[in-house]
Amino acid sequence: MIQASTRDLVLAAARKHYSITQSFEHYPGIVTLHGLARMGTAGGDAECLAEARKFLLPFARGERQFPCNFPNYQCGGNASAWLLMQGELPEAESSVRHYAEWTLAESPRDAAGILCHPKYPGKERIFIDVAFAVSPFLLFAGLSLKEDGWVTEAWRQTEAMVQIFRNPENGLLHQCRGFRGPGLLSEDHWSRGNGWGAYALAELAAYLPAGEARDQARVFLRDLLTTCLAVQDERHGLWHQELTDPTSYIETSGSALILYALGVALELGLVGEVHRTAFATGVRALLNYLTEETDMFHVCTGCLSPGDGSRLAYMARPAVRNDTHGFGPMALAMGQAHRLGFHSLEAL
Repeated sequence: MIQASTRDLVLAAARKHYSITQSFEHYPGIVTLHGLARMGTAGGDAECLAEARKFLLPFARGERQFPCNFPNYQCGGNASAWLLMQGELPEAESSVRHYAEWTLAESPRDAAGILCHPKYPGKERIFIDVAFAVSPFLLFAGLSLKEDGWVTEAWRQTEAMVQIFRNPENGLLHQCRGFRGPGLLSEDHWSRGNGWGAYALAELAAYLPAGEARDQARVFLRDLLTTCLAVQDERHGLWHQELTDPTSYIETSGSALILYALGVALELGLVGEVHRTAFATGVRALLNYLTEETDMFHVCTGCLSPGDGSRLAYMARPAVRNDTHGFGPMALAMGQAHRLGFHSLEAL
């Protein structure tokens, strides 16, 4: 098991991601930069903040572009909006405003106004990934730039998706609707899909202004985390690729996102000691899938309604070493562990 401190693991995850790709010009890179940026500000770490600013400034200045699902990634997405809100990236103000306005004005929507996959305009294909991609960005941007409508829309998007994707039988989330056919849900309870939903709800629960929306976000977050704890693997301490099927492999990116959201809920006082034990167990278990060189194992590769969208199709998606989807969730989880006082392995 790796012995580095939780703070060092945030920095190591970001550096490993960059060493593999030589770039953060892709949406998993934006997630990793968000983890680094949060450690730099909420964790009070000057080195992490300096590195986050170094990599985000080219996005904020429009010097980096990459093909992406949503235009807000182009300015650095959640990471840039977060640092702007914290007063640590004032250079991003104009680009964050521009891309927030563009996202809201130009992104296709379904009949209920939910943002759809932009590659399939008119087909009303919605997916939980949008909750993490757009809602925190609009929330942080709206709070920074005093645009109350953006804050309202941040909650509206995630609330609508959680209501649609939640399986009433077990409280877990399906990933998407409309990819298998008009109006059809995928049949999964995918680890990273539930992690994306939990991640978005955690940010909304923490930073929405006091009021009915924040109260509801906190209820949604607590309920989702409680259902996730019910399927946490007792022996391995993490979660499976298909959360409800222990024969599927342990999947680390979704596990890390769930742990991040669980840590935020603990910090907010929304959950209790049982959840704190589950958090510590999970973070400790996550370290079993890292090497001293920060190689990360058991990360599901890119996944959006694979095959026929069945549980088996999700379970068949391969788990690979150092897939870039893993490093951002790892950075977020370890940074939140640091904030909760778990600075070392001995503290877990």
